[in-house]
Order: sequence, then C-alpha cells, then structure tokens
Amino acid sequence: MKSNVKSKDYQDFLDDLKGYYDKHDHKEENIPVGTRIQKIREMQGLDINTLASIAGIDAKYLHDIESLKAFPDLGTIIRLSKALKISTGLIIDEQSGLPYVVIRKNERRKIARKISGKKDHPHYEYLSLSSGVISRHMESFIVRLTSNVYYTQDLSAHEGEEFLYVLEGAMKIKLADKEETLHAGDSIFYHSTIPHTLKSISPKPAVLLAVLYTG
Repeated sequence: MKSNVKSKDYQDFLDDLKGYYDKHDHKEENIPVGTRIQKIREMQGLDINTLASIAGIDAKYLHDIESLKAFPDLGTIIRLSKALKISTGLIIDEQSGLPYVVIRKNERRKIARKISGKKDHPHYEYLSLSSGVISRHMESFIVRLTSNVYYTQDLSAHEGEEFLYVLEGAMKIKLADKEETLHAGDSIFYHSTIPHTLKSISPKPAVLLAVLYTG
C-alpha cells in the first residue's frame, strides 16, 4: 500500500509527535487516534470535507473524531486508512519498525468505544494483539462486547475480510438482512464488504478473538 507522502516524512511526523507527547508526559501509545488522523490528514494537504468524502463518512463525524468527541469503530478506521493510503497500524498505534511483535498479557493496549451519551458504558472494548509492526495488512484483537444492543445504528462495511472466534459468552452478528447467533467455541468468517454489526447476548460481556485482513 503506497502512502500519499514519503515514508521518511511519516517517520519524521511520528518522531515529532512522540517528542510532543514525551514533553507533555504522555506515552506514545496514548496519542489519541483522532490526533493521529488529523495530523496525517494535514500532512497530506486534505481538508476534513475532502477526506470524509473519499472515506465515505460524514464530515461532522470526522470532525468529532479529530476533536476527540467520538471514537471511530474499526470499520471507520479501516476506511480512513484506505482513504489516506496508509496502513491501519499508523492510525491505531505506535510503530516499532520491527518485522514482528510479541504482546505480553499485561502489555495489551485497551481501547473502548463508548455508547453515545453514556461515557461510563462502552459499546465494546478491544485489546490490540498486533500493534507495533509497520505496514501490516492484518489486525488482531481480543474484543469484549459489553452491550446487548448493536454497537452502531448503521451497519459497518469496508474492504477486507474478518474472522471472529467466540472465547466466552454468546453474541449475535447482523450481516445485511441476516442474523447469526454464536456461542463459545463458534466462529464466523465473512467479507467485510457485507454490512455488519455485533452485540452480546450474554449476562456477562461476550469475549471474542477478531482477526481482520485489511488488504
């Protein structure tokens, strides 16, 4: 996947951003996703309306993401990375520059997506299992579905393929006009271009392994 600017420029950008957050006593992995998107968009000379149009998302939603008023679902992150012609990893996490990564149990980075208007009640939480490797085409997560309502009003659709394996509890997945129920030990593979969304149907959060091929 070719980016819109030279890779050295991206490394300079990441170094500058890391320096800024170090100065303000923040770790690099805590750089907000919205901040990463905004800085990369500005580096490519794109305004919000143009990027939103290319990615096929609402411009106000993108503004809220960059303003840290909203956190994008994985489908939106993938669509933005495609529009920016960069790897998904440049938006999600820091880059180690290594061709492999080992994620220790206590080092998993947790990201929560909140229900609108309910700051203390996330739709779901996911722990990245592949953060750090640059220019990767797969993303893997441990996902905790903490809500029994579908996590987005509009079904998500984007390029790529997805594999889900339920580790604990039970969940439902809506694929276009069809709905499937999965229990612990069940799995599903589907093309991400099919509009889809998930929810837990367990008394406790459903936990699943999610692997996404972003191309």
